Amino acid sequence: MTGARAAALFSTIAVGAAGVGLMGGAVAGAKTTSVGIGEREFRIAVYRKHILPGTVRFNISNYGEDAHDLRVIGPGSTGPLRGTSPEIKADAEYTLKVKMKKRGLYKLVCTLADHESRGMVSYVRVVKKL
Repeated sequence: MTGARAAALFSTIAVGAAGVGLMGGAVAGAKTTSVGIGEREFRIAVYRKHILPGTVRFNISNYGEDAHDLRVIGPGSTGPLRGTSPEIKADAEYTLKVKMKKRGLYKLVCTLADHESRGMVSYVRVVKKL
């Protein structure tokens, strides 16, 4: 390997390592958590069941044939409403940002028609540490 090629390879490795270091620091100190949500008749799949307090980005994908939405209800069965997405058409996506600072169990439901009573309910828990 020539000196120029070796220097170029070293430079590429150094930039890549620096990028990994920056990315690792950003993730470790992040106050926003992304949670994937899959909706279909009549289920809500949550791809991360335990999260830390802070802002949560629910990345919702509707894999069903019917339209759905997502409502986040605060800890406790009578907890306050935290956020609701608009109606999400079949094969569409939507990102819902919700502040979830209080620890506890948050209820996720689809509020359209009778979807909740037919099983479109799931939960995510905000915990002190993972």
